[in-house]
Amino acid sequence: MTKRVHFAPTNTVYSPIPATPSPALSNASLPSTDSPGPSTPPLTQAMPTSYPPVEPSVDPDPIPSPIQVHFILAYSPNSDPAVVYDVSLPPTYITDQFPVHVLSEPATNPPLASLIITNSLLQWNIIVNPLSPRSNVVTVMDVLTAVYHELRPCIRLMEYEALTARKLVDAAYYARCGRLADPDARRLEQKKGVKRVDTLKGKTRFLGLAGTLKGPNIWELFVA
Repeated sequence: MTKRVHFAPTNTVYSPIPATPSPALSNASLPSTDSPGPSTPPLTQAMPTSYPPVEPSVDPDPIPSPIQVHFILAYSPNSDPAVVYDVSLPPTYITDQFPVHVLSEPATNPPLASLIITNSLLQWNIIVNPLSPRSNVVTVMDVLTAVYHELRPCIRLMEYEALTARKLVDAAYYARCGRLADPDARRLEQKKGVKRVDTLKGKTRFLGLAGTLKGPNIWELFVA
């Protein structure tokens, strides 16, 4: 029987600072797109007594503070990620790995009100906003939850036709549906069609986020 695909119409890391210094806090800085303002002109040491030293008319702009990412979310090419997370599954089981209060900590330092997450395999950006209406800070759990939910929508036929290596996308679709043990649930999921997560071509292991030069709130998602 012929299978048919269905369609629908390196980082600066921070950890919370305890009473004593934590070795998980790195001093490295994320590159910034902002450049410092004009520097103060050097003054000569010997000047005529009739000419007072020239002071700058405008103070230089301060150098922007570096943005750090929480250690749970940090991508490190030389080590395993801090969290075991499959982006095709709800992140509820992550509470077995970390206490809720840790997952509720800001995703970045200083905290940000929103994040944009990109990936070279995706045609869409992942927008992260606080889940709690009483908060204006993106937390670690906000990021992991947004990644899952933003990859759940089904893609349209025109989006599918724009993909490269569609055989790998199809294989990821059938593999994802095939992991459902219940036959009825498996058939229902197949009818929903190819989803954004399938365009990762089976790479659903979360490796972390890395900063970009596009802005302090734009981060790149790494998966394997």
